[in-house]
Amino acid sequence: MSISGVLAGRTVLLLRSKDRASATIAALRERGARTALCQLIDFELPADTAELDAGLRRLLAGGFDWCVFTSVNTLAALTVRARALGLEPAIPSATRIAVVGEATARAVRALGSNVDFMPSADHSARGMLAEWGALREGPASVFMPQADIASSTLRDGFAASGWDAHIVVAYNTVAAPADPDRALVSPAGASAADLPPGCLLLDAAGLAAALPGIDAVFFTSPSAVDRFLAVVPDPGAAPALVAIGDSTAARLRERGLTPAAVADMPTPEGMIAAWEAVLAASRSG
Repeated sequence: MSISGVLAGRTVLLLRSKDRASATIAALRERGARTALCQLIDFELPADTAELDAGLRRLLAGGFDWCVFTSVNTLAALTVRARALGLEPAIPSATRIAVVGEATARAVRALGSNVDFMPSADHSARGMLAEWGALREGPASVFMPQADIASSTLRDGFAASGWDAHIVVAYNTVAAPADPDRALVSPAGASAADLPPGCLLLDAAGLAAALPGIDAVFFTSPSAVDRFLAVVPDPGAAPALVAIGDSTAARLRERGLTPAAVADMPTPEGMIAAWEAVLAASRSG
């Protein structure tokens, strides 16, 4: 629930492209907050897609009991590769699908598939393992395309349950911009002309100079933390640092920074609600 008025007039820095930040921009604008965009990370297909392609062919042929999607990016990568191989990216109905959160679930449904499992509370790899009853029903085969920098949490969970896990790198997380020939989304990004009113577009070179006018920085992954600090080694104490979840908050602490707020749910609304609560508490105190 929104806390009325606390975000009005404040500016939030989002370290994403406009297309990936659109939901957050809209939610902040509804609360009277401004946004600044500076895309620092991007996503591209691996240089060698042989392992990914082999897993994709087996998936589409019905060769797995389960398929796990931990981000929208994995779906984008599979769709790109399916089309490159002349295949229809339609997962067989007999293959059950697990997703980490609602955004990924929407992307799965957009492809015409159903979601068989999504954690109800903790939308993370840890939350999936805690709630996924099928892991305790007996061994199964599972296909999980993931990022090159993904943690081993699910891999270890599958091994502990005796599942036959086929885990492949679907995309690499890189400094923006991605290689245009391998990018998951258009490398053109946003231009000032197509930004909503009150939204400022920044480049990495001007980020440090712009920080004094920023009230909060939203971090959506540990890699975003690392890239931000590569560009701005000393962000100072001015902006509040808001983390999308525990792993991102942990990375901030590892790098010597204190998160001002950590979202309970890894969504735009979750991050906004976490920051609102901090601001409301400071106002009342």
